Amino acid sequence: MIENCTAVILAGGESSRMGQDKADVLLAGETLLTHTVRRMQSVFSRVVVSVREPRSRLACLQVCDLVAGKGPIMGIATALESVNTHWVFVVGCDMPLISPDLVLALAKRRDDCDAVVALVHKMPQPLAGFYSKNCLSVIQAQIERGERSMMRLLDSVETCLVSEEEVKATDPQLHSFISLDTPDDVRRIETIQ
Repeated sequence: MIENCTAVILAGGESSRMGQDKADVLLAGETLLTHTVRRMQSVFSRVVVSVREPRSRLACLQVCDLVAGKGPIMGIATALESVNTHWVFVVGCDMPLISPDLVLALAKRRDDCDAVVALVHKMPQPLAGFYSKNCLSVIQAQIERGERSMMRLLDSVETCLVSEEEVKATDPQLHSFISLDTPDDVRRIETIQ
């Protein structure tokens, strides 16, 4: 288990392209949220779900965005304020193939930095990464300025970018970073699952 860290599953998005709440979309008979929760519970003793409003029938602890409509950055801010661990690992509920082995590998890179994210196709992947409480004041300042950019956050804190080569050592096909945004995405992923 990864110590001094809480897994935070982001499930507060609008899901406009999916046509329904992504968290409730079924994949192989289970919701995307259930898939992601189970994977996170295999490596974290604490798992919370970040939501816009409370969800019924959810066994995990929930944290509600302090201000609605601010995107993932608000979910991260709320989580960092709510949990009693120094670190959070943030992942979207629409990333049900997140590899526990990859998460463990990223966790080992937390020394001397404020955030740890992977580079995939030369792009940082902020919605499958570690963030320390040191990021909170930077995030709050961004929100006050009306900035929602996760990339700006990564540029503003001490970020460890883990190379794609290192990522492929635990996730050769990079399935962890498949984000399901449309019903077609779900159908395509069923062949991988």
